[in-house]
Amino acid sequence: MITVLFATRDRSESVDRMLQSLLALTPPDGGWKLVVVDNGSRDDTLAVLERYAGTLPLTVLSEPAAGKNRALNRAIAHLEGDLTVLTDDDIIPEPDWLVQLQRAAASHPAASVFAGTVMPLWPGRLPAYLSERAVNYSILYAQNEQPTGACKPATVFGPNMAVRTAVFRNGFSFSEDVGPNNAQRAYVMGGETDFAAKLHDAGHQAWFVAESRVGHMVRPDQLTESWILRRYYLYGLHAGHHGEMPKWRALPRRVVWLACAAVARVLPPSPLRLRALSRDRFYAGMFCRRSPAGSHPAGKPAWFRRSGRGLVPDGSSSGRATHG
Repeated sequence: MITVLFATRDRSESVDRMLQSLLALTPPDGGWKLVVVDNGSRDDTLAVLERYAGTLPLTVLSEPAAGKNRALNRAIAHLEGDLTVLTDDDIIPEPDWLVQLQRAAASHPAASVFAGTVMPLWPGRLPAYLSERAVNYSILYAQNEQPTGACKPATVFGPNMAVRTAVFRNGFSFSEDVGPNNAQRAYVMGGETDFAAKLHDAGHQAWFVAESRVGHMVRPDQLTESWILRRYYLYGLHAGHHGEMPKWRALPRRVVWLACAAVARVLPPSPLRLRALSRDRFYAGMFCRRSPAGSHPAGKPAWFRRSGRGLVPDGSSSGRATHG
């Protein structure tokens, strides 16, 4: 038995596409159930969910207080089975998605956390200024590709991850001071990675399942320069919150990219301009003196001190980007 869990808010169109794709899933051994937590939607999300109540093994919960992780915590008491698959409201999985995760969990009993492949589903032709030479698609769109094998918390992305349900029964939950929070414009990214890090520090191992694949829907507005720059700023908040790089080492880069951005702003849209502006926004977030409401900068996780840190956009760290 597997429980699939995600939270949603005002995403009726993507939820509809996602639920339609879940109808094509190959059932895992023991069956599966779907738990969706509505996080105060004001659109027709609830009506969309109701339409699928007769065709999917669906349980709908409500958490009106803003916050994705708060919504996920609301569902912990409703988890069933040995494996909980956590995802987002904008994915299209391969039909064998759950089968592959279940198979990996059975084959690797020492692991408690599992991550899988995530690839962007583009809404159309990409603008000329957007390329992987300029920006990191892991930071922006949760792109996640690597070989099957042991992995670090920084490679566990929200659209495609699973956790043994016993972990929740043993008292673990999601930190409500990180991740998307509709009550505040800026937030510390990385709710799922933060959760994986807590498990890592408690001795739980993680395993990457390359064969478990989902597509991650990208909205047209997520291709705009303004959205990309805000995303990099939020990732900078995450890096500063967790102390991914000593400020004395980051300061020269902050100064360099600040100067580069000043020049780039007068240029027409291009990969070069986007690269300079995105790095400037990242370091601006890292050096932000005021943490987002509800966050607690002190006490970075032990895994940041040891290994597996998130990717600093100019390539100075060995890990990958945090998503969420």
